[in-house]
Amino acid sequence: MAQPVIYSIIDCPDGRFAVEAVSASGSVHCRSGFLTLAEAEQSVEDLREVMAACRAPLARRDAELSGLNRQAFF
Repeated sequence: MAQPVIYSIIDCPDGRFAVEAVSASGSVHCRSGFLTLAEAEQSVEDLREVMAACRAPLARRDAELSGLNRQAFF
């Protein structure tokens, strides 16, 4: 079974939203610039479909990722 991918929806300082996904190996993938929360949530649903095709579960992480400088991604 594939390892889970953990995602967060981030409310950026400029009022936009970003989706950040962290794989089990620790690689971080981020997509920013969503104008609304609904757009970010739709992006997560698209990611969920891709992950389901890979048989990898997608789970939301509400807590901060330790030691990660998120500003570097935006």
